[in-house]
Amino acid sequence: MDEIKKLTAEELAALREQIRSGMKKDETKAQAAAQAFVSVPQSTKKIEVKMEEDRMSATITLSNPGEESYVVPELVNALRSRKIVIGIQTQQLIEMVTQGIYNTPVVVAIGKPLVPSTEGYYEYLFDTEEHRTPEIREDGSTDYAAVGRLANVNAGDKIAIYHPATLGENGFDIMGNEKVAKPAKEKPMLRGQCISFKEETNEYFATKSGKISVQDSNIEILDVHEIKGNVTVIQGKVEFFGDLYIHGDVESGVVIRAGRNVIVDGTVGAASISAGGDIILQKGIQGAGKGKVSARGNIFSDFIEYAKIEAGMDVYANSIINSDISTQGNVIVSGKHGSIIGGDTHGLRGITANAAGNESEIKTNLHAGFLEADYTKFMDLNQKEKKANSRLENVVDEITSLFKASAKAKAVTKAQKAEILKLNDKKTEIQKEIEQIKADKNDISRKMSMGMGAAIVIRGDIFRNVVIKIDTASLYIWKPESYVKFICKNESIERRTVPIA
Repeated sequence: MDEIKKLTAEELAALREQIRSGMKKDETKAQAAAQAFVSVPQSTKKIEVKMEEDRMSATITLSNPGEESYVVPELVNALRSRKIVIGIQTQQLIEMVTQGIYNTPVVVAIGKPLVPSTEGYYEYLFDTEEHRTPEIREDGSTDYAAVGRLANVNAGDKIAIYHPATLGENGFDIMGNEKVAKPAKEKPMLRGQCISFKEETNEYFATKSGKISVQDSNIEILDVHEIKGNVTVIQGKVEFFGDLYIHGDVESGVVIRAGRNVIVDGTVGAASISAGGDIILQKGIQGAGKGKVSARGNIFSDFIEYAKIEAGMDVYANSIINSDISTQGNVIVSGKHGSIIGGDTHGLRGITANAAGNESEIKTNLHAGFLEADYTKFMDLNQKEKKANSRLENVVDEITSLFKASAKAKAVTKAQKAEILKLNDKKTEIQKEIEQIKADKNDISRKMSMGMGAAIVIRGDIFRNVVIKIDTASLYIWKPESYVKFICKNESIERRTVPIA
């Protein structure tokens, strides 16, 4: 191994000086580099991207870059960093960069909105509203003339136009999510025996004259029997299967029956009117204790005096005096006075009036909810059903005994066979009786259910000698009250305050 060379004192001093010189050079370079770093100005460029919540558009706001400048790729990269990849407005980006649009939001990405499909629909060229709202006169009373206007057509009239369905267009948001338009649905063709269809124009025409109505794509044109003047006792009886329109009065003693609606422009006397639909009496009825009006639908009347009214739905009037009203719906007495004075008024679903009774304290009975007679009948039917079931069990036991006896004897005598047939007939008869009882009970249960929660509302004065009844509970009014709602709770009548209109 070679020996390590020993340096002389002079050589060692020279080496140390060389090392010190190198360190100073490195320190000078580091200081120069640091100074160079400090001298580079900090960038003022800032790209702010804002996307709307529906992801259908986005904006960019650029800060003033000072001596620097933006380039389009920087803006595109900023959008892509927010996953905005569709609908980018390149021209807007170029203008922002070249024109120096700073500190101002600019819309730079726009999605394509979904164009929804539209279903096919019918444009009806007649009034399709069956029951219109009565109009309020200046004196506050209710005018029922608007309710009675018929939608009539003549043969050859255009009655409907079909507008076919249109297919929508798919859209997308700026993040590339597609929005798919739902398929468009066509409506079925209109049905009806009295209409024709023109395929080239999708138009429908009436082939006969009459009252027109539509329900569930079915057009119905019914004959309307119009009587221009009064119906007198000389005519005696008027019967029509469709709609009956009387432009005059109906005298006492006349009988009118219609399969659908009856409209009377004038006053009704002590006549009898029945309809399978609605009855509209423009000027009311003065029944003299003998007039009777019954409808499966609603009854509208300006006034009702000394008449018997029965309706399958609601009864509307401006005033009711000394009449017997019974309806499966509501009794609504409105108008300026809106009074029920005297008589018996029953509304299964409820009664609403502006006043009940009068200062003469005439007895006035108001009843809402199910009738006590219905409740009594329901309980009687329960007893009948129990007895019928007991009789049925006895008959079944007798039949069973005869079968056991014949099985034991291994033969059936003629007398046993005749008795078994007789008992089977009796069993069938009892089963039919039970079915009828159940049907009657269901009918009463339905009525009782419809009357649940029924109330009597008086939006004005209620006078002494008015009797309030709800279901089987009753309350006698001993002194005048105002703005009261009566309800039945725990088989007793309770009062609630009605706000003043």
